[in-house]
Amino acid sequence: MSDKKKKKASFLHADEQDESVIDKHRIGDAAAFLSLFKFAKGHYLKISIGLGLIFIGAATAIVSARLTGFLVDDGLKARNMDLAIKFASYIILCEIVPIFIAWQGRKLISFSTSKTIFNIRTKLFDHLQKLPLSFYDRQPQGRIVTRVTHDVEGVEQFFSNSLGRLIQSAATAGIAMMAMLLTYPKLGGILIASMAPAILFIFFTRELVRKTNRKMSSKSSQCNSKLSEYLNGMEVIRAFGMEKWANQKYADAVNEHEVSQLAANKLFSWSRPLISFLCTLPLVGLVWFGGNALISGSITVGIFVAYIRYCERFFMPIMTLAREIHVIQQAFTSAERVATFINHETEIKELGIDGEYRGAPGSIAGKVEFKDVGMFYNPDQWVLEDLSFDIKAGEKIGLVGTTGCGKTTTVSLLSRLYEFQKGEILLDSRSIRGYERSFLREQIGFVSQDVIIFRGSLKQNLTTDDALSDEVIIDCCKNTGLYQVMKDTGINLESEILEGGSNLSIGERQLVALTRVLVRNPSILVLDEATANIDPGYEEIIHNAVEKAMDKRTCLIIAHRLDTLKSCDRIFVFDKGRLVEEGAEADLQAQKGHFYRLQNADQNHQV
Repeated sequence: MSDKKKKKASFLHADEQDESVIDKHRIGDAAAFLSLFKFAKGHYLKISIGLGLIFIGAATAIVSARLTGFLVDDGLKARNMDLAIKFASYIILCEIVPIFIAWQGRKLISFSTSKTIFNIRTKLFDHLQKLPLSFYDRQPQGRIVTRVTHDVEGVEQFFSNSLGRLIQSAATAGIAMMAMLLTYPKLGGILIASMAPAILFIFFTRELVRKTNRKMSSKSSQCNSKLSEYLNGMEVIRAFGMEKWANQKYADAVNEHEVSQLAANKLFSWSRPLISFLCTLPLVGLVWFGGNALISGSITVGIFVAYIRYCERFFMPIMTLAREIHVIQQAFTSAERVATFINHETEIKELGIDGEYRGAPGSIAGKVEFKDVGMFYNPDQWVLEDLSFDIKAGEKIGLVGTTGCGKTTTVSLLSRLYEFQKGEILLDSRSIRGYERSFLREQIGFVSQDVIIFRGSLKQNLTTDDALSDEVIIDCCKNTGLYQVMKDTGINLESEILEGGSNLSIGERQLVALTRVLVRNPSILVLDEATANIDPGYEEIIHNAVEKAMDKRTCLIIAHRLDTLKSCDRIFVFDKGRLVEEGAEADLQAQKGHFYRLQNADQNHQV
């Protein structure tokens, strides 16, 4: 593979469960679950009580097994019916009580773990908002959705269902083992040793099961990634008649997932019956060694019967564990993926500790200075190099250049969406690293070519500030012309807007975006191809709205259509991450340099 192809292939980060990077991201089972159990804070007491009740229930069940021996020896064999009835009553009580106790214990654990899962989901969504934008640049959307949904559900299933059974089985098996050793150590030791093959088999195959589940999870993530990608691109798929191509690509992903599931089924088809067979070895040992001990008089019939009950209490939990092993391993895989996701470095790691300066609203004048700024996404590929310029407060600056020359990256650095590695950026003569990031971003209004509209009311799409009155919002709508559109279309602030603004035209969405900025009243306005795709019916309204939005504000206008830069005081011309020309449009045209060639190319394209 060529270096160029390697770079292209490595742009997206590999899935943490991919075999090529699994060792880098691997987290131990205990470490993964301990990292998730910290979200159970406030419920530790209930979980502890629940575990205690399960342990008591398991101990009571073992007492029932020993009482069965006394029933046989001291009651039935001795023909003492009163004592037999007494022991029988105790046995019935010891069988009923564990059911109630275990139910209460698992109920407490289930309630507490449900709250824990809620906290994990909340933490994941909160974490999503703290991750740097570079993370989203290199992570497929479907993979992120899988982490927040499928993987959390895997952990939830374990906490809600498997954890209680696992704890109860472990407690029952452990107490049964102690009871066997205390009742008749020799026979107890033999029976426990006979379970060693089953336990060792589970231990040595756990990593194989884990690897199989990890592969299934990875393939499931790829299916979700493809599905998300194709749903978002449905218009393009339909417009270009790519349905068969999309079906084939998705079918390939589903087929890989199916192959991984069949491999898992094949593994379980021979491993589970083998474990069931190995778990019956204690009964064979009991019949042989226990029968000889009974014949020789070393043990009584009652002890032999008690050992039959002990064996049931001992190997049945092991069989339960064997049946649950794939669920447990799947939960371990999901827990590892969730814990790894939560451990992804947040914006603080990439951008450094947040600044402390937070001025009063409207206190930013809008003077911008770039001093020898250099920035890269990959160390071997600088996006911006030695970028220096000054922008006066209230000045209108146009940024032009070919695609990928660094225009959008420049304004992204000003908002601290990405980090720069060299130089300094000043806002009102203060380093932007000294500003509190939330305050800095509040001062910069961003309107892009692709408007993001959320499902909800029009008011919710204009502002999230509940304290803002409808009158203030309506005044902003009047300034941008959105109010006139609202009157013409019969919508109001409470009208429902569909996801993506599908019930709005392109022009209406652009007006919503401009009004959204005006409501925030930022000191700096960034227009990234904001008027590139507008329908003729709204062109005049939107241009008037843009003029009002730019009034008395520092403006950075990114445009490929050079005729949209007529109102700019100066124009910055970028080429390959460098500022190669700057000045008024007429001066740049007279120089017959980069801008001149761009303008002629633009005019020829329009012709």
